[in-house]
Amino acid sequence: MLKRLKVENIRSYEDLEIYFKNGVTVISGVNGSGKSSLLEACFTGLYGSKTLTKEFTIADIVRKGATKASIVLEFEQKGNVYSMEQVFRNDPESGRASNTRSVLKTNGQIFTDQAKRTYDSILSLLRMDEEAFRNCVYIRQGEIDVLINAKPADRQKMIDDLLQIGKLEEYRERAGSARIGVGRHQRDAERRIKEVKNETAEIEGTDPVGSLNHLLTETAQIKEKHASVIEIRDKTRSGIEELRSKLGEYEQLALQKKSIGTQILGFNNRKTEAFESINTSTSSIQSLHSRIEELKQSISGINEQLKWSGDIAQMLVQAEEQERVQRDILNDSRQKKALHVQETENTTKSLQQLSGQIKDMQVSIDSNLKKKEDIVVQIEKLKASLEDTQAEKLSIVGEIESLGFTPKKLSGLEDIIELVQTQQKTLHGDKMQLSTRREEITRRIEKSKELVGQGKCPTCGQDMHGSAIHETMSSEEEQLTSLEKELAAVSKKEEEFGLKMEQLRAVKAISRKIEDCTNRVKSFNERIDLSQKMLEDHASRMDEDSKRLNEAVSRKQEIDTTIAKLKEQEEPLQGALSFAGKEHSEALKRLNLAKKAQQNLIESEAKGKDIEKLEERIRSEQEKIGLLEQQIKDGKQRLSEIDEKMGGIGAESLKSHLQQYETALKNIEIDIKKLEERKTEVMKGIGMVEKEIERLSRLQQELRSLQHRSDFLGAVYRDAEELESMYIRIRAELRSRNVGTLDALINEIFKFMYSNNAYSHVQLDPEYNLTIFGKDGTPLEPKLLSGGERAIFNLVLRCAIYRLLAMAMDGPAKGSNLPPLIMDEPTVFLDRGHVQQLIKLIDLMRDFGVVQIIIVSHDEALIDSADHLFYVEKNPITNTSSITAC
Repeated sequence: MLKRLKVENIRSYEDLEIYFKNGVTVISGVNGSGKSSLLEACFTGLYGSKTLTKEFTIADIVRKGATKASIVLEFEQKGNVYSMEQVFRNDPESGRASNTRSVLKTNGQIFTDQAKRTYDSILSLLRMDEEAFRNCVYIRQGEIDVLINAKPADRQKMIDDLLQIGKLEEYRERAGSARIGVGRHQRDAERRIKEVKNETAEIEGTDPVGSLNHLLTETAQIKEKHASVIEIRDKTRSGIEELRSKLGEYEQLALQKKSIGTQILGFNNRKTEAFESINTSTSSIQSLHSRIEELKQSISGINEQLKWSGDIAQMLVQAEEQERVQRDILNDSRQKKALHVQETENTTKSLQQLSGQIKDMQVSIDSNLKKKEDIVVQIEKLKASLEDTQAEKLSIVGEIESLGFTPKKLSGLEDIIELVQTQQKTLHGDKMQLSTRREEITRRIEKSKELVGQGKCPTCGQDMHGSAIHETMSSEEEQLTSLEKELAAVSKKEEEFGLKMEQLRAVKAISRKIEDCTNRVKSFNERIDLSQKMLEDHASRMDEDSKRLNEAVSRKQEIDTTIAKLKEQEEPLQGALSFAGKEHSEALKRLNLAKKAQQNLIESEAKGKDIEKLEERIRSEQEKIGLLEQQIKDGKQRLSEIDEKMGGIGAESLKSHLQQYETALKNIEIDIKKLEERKTEVMKGIGMVEKEIERLSRLQQELRSLQHRSDFLGAVYRDAEELESMYIRIRAELRSRNVGTLDALINEIFKFMYSNNAYSHVQLDPEYNLTIFGKDGTPLEPKLLSGGERAIFNLVLRCAIYRLLAMAMDGPAKGSNLPPLIMDEPTVFLDRGHVQQLIKLIDLMRDFGVVQIIIVSHDEALIDSADHLFYVEKNPITNTSSITAC
């Protein structure tokens, strides 16, 4: 609800503050006084610069010459008082202006303080943007029939936005955009998959694995040959070193003998260690045999406990089978118990829900009963008002009769007034003409008397006595006398017609009261009929609720019986569950014993294997001792050989052998270099092939990733497609519901407005096409109606939308959240009959919950029906508007 508007330097207002109240408020004044500017200020105060266009900018709403302007609009929403402040800066020289401050306060505290945030807050509070506000709340001058003149698609969008269905189209578009985007990415993935497959096929065609194997084989051969040559080289170098050593120092042989002696000593020590290891292993084998015997005894005890003489593996299988059977029985018992508990809980929950429904039904019955009582009181009040209005009409009819008129003669009152006004104009013209002629004759007579008094003719100076001029003056005096009589008669008639005109004006004023009484009587009768229908509707609802209440009570008794049976079944199920638990516990014990026996058997077998390993170790140590003895023997043999070498080879022979070895070493070095060069070439080839194989692996991995991505995008594409279809389906379902409800409300209001007209009903199809049908069933488009009928029909449509909004918000009886209805000059193209229909429609909207209606108009009928009246005036000198409460 609008509460207060304060503006500074807005259009023709320098400083203005106005308070709005509930009811019908009419703002009146001459054209151009600034009435519509008040409504535009309210509109701009709510939505800021969003209400302006390229043709109508901020600079256009700022008062001429002002550098600063502001709008403060207070309104109430759901019990909270909000204040919206818009401040504008203007540069008169450049003609540029801007919105410098936008603040929304809640109960005096700042809620948001930035234009975008305040705009979003207003949208959230009012649940409509500036376009929806114009289509629903604010009817601008000349736009009263915008809804019915709109194209079906535009009308569909207007009404969908008002009913909050337009958001679904926005969500559908988002889902569609997502689907298109995902499809594009999926096509990109498929294209890349094709490219990767082609590239993979190209690499696989070169058989990189075969090439690598060939190169690796060649590398192995080179390595083998290289190793062989290296070995020969090393042997040659060893030979050279050996010869050089023999040539240089024979003492090395002595050192070798010493080294061999040390080795023989070490071999003897290791031989002693091997004998000790054999003794340790033998002791361990004895311990393991003891443990195996213990395990066998344990297995025998378990067999006796379980009374089993067969294979342990078969015993374990049997125990596992018994445990599984008992576990299945236990799980089955638990499942039955759980199902019973679930069934009990579900039945109890159903009982609670049914009890809640019974309580709600009783509340509904009591509510309908209270509404019936309220409607009965309302009907009594309406009947009392009807009787008072009828009595008032009889009294006014008496006044008419006292003035010499009857109600039947009032139908031609306008024609009589027009005839009297025409006669008045004619008499006034005759009077002016006679007055002019009288003045002319009077001037001529006075001039002639002056000449006659001198006894001379004004032209020739001769004596005028007895002349023709003297006779002419006498004739003019007679004409003057005659004119005076005619003028007196015309003045008398004019006075009589003036009195008659005053009487007719009085009759006209009284006739308006009679017409108003007649309309009020009709309105009271219609409201009484409507209340009677509502009374019948509430009675029907009470009958339906009573039937449903009886059915619910019967159903509750059935559920009580079911719960009692479920409680009887609870004890047997618990007993079966306990018995199954005990049986399963016994089976589990047997299974554990069988598992223990198997574990003992496995451990016994493992110990046996450990014994085998120890025995193998003993054999190994024994073999090692044999090898050591052989190495000791070999060492002694080498000592003997060294002794022989030291004494049997000459120096010259050693030099000759050394020269031969050095020549051979040079040739070997050349061969090694060639092998290493070839090896480098082969390794480069291997590196290139491995890169190809690595590239092939990456491509294969990328191909798998792309395939997963393509599959995922396909799934997302289908999900987006389903989401888009879901939004279309939901919007269609909501629109279908709203169309049906809106069609019924339009026809209800239409019949109320056109009960004595030539039209039978209105049809609103699912595409929001509107059709009016005549009494004979002839369809007619609303835009083909007359200007007044289009305006009234458009208001009927808006009234139906308000009722639908009321039903969606709080129900038709409350309307506390319904916005005000604001109309700018709605009667511009309406004749008197349609103005009365407009007043009738306004009363209807007040009845179902539109508690604040603001109208800019200079129509007397609207002014007379207003609860609050303001008059706007503009000072022509300062071009400043002011407003006065009347």
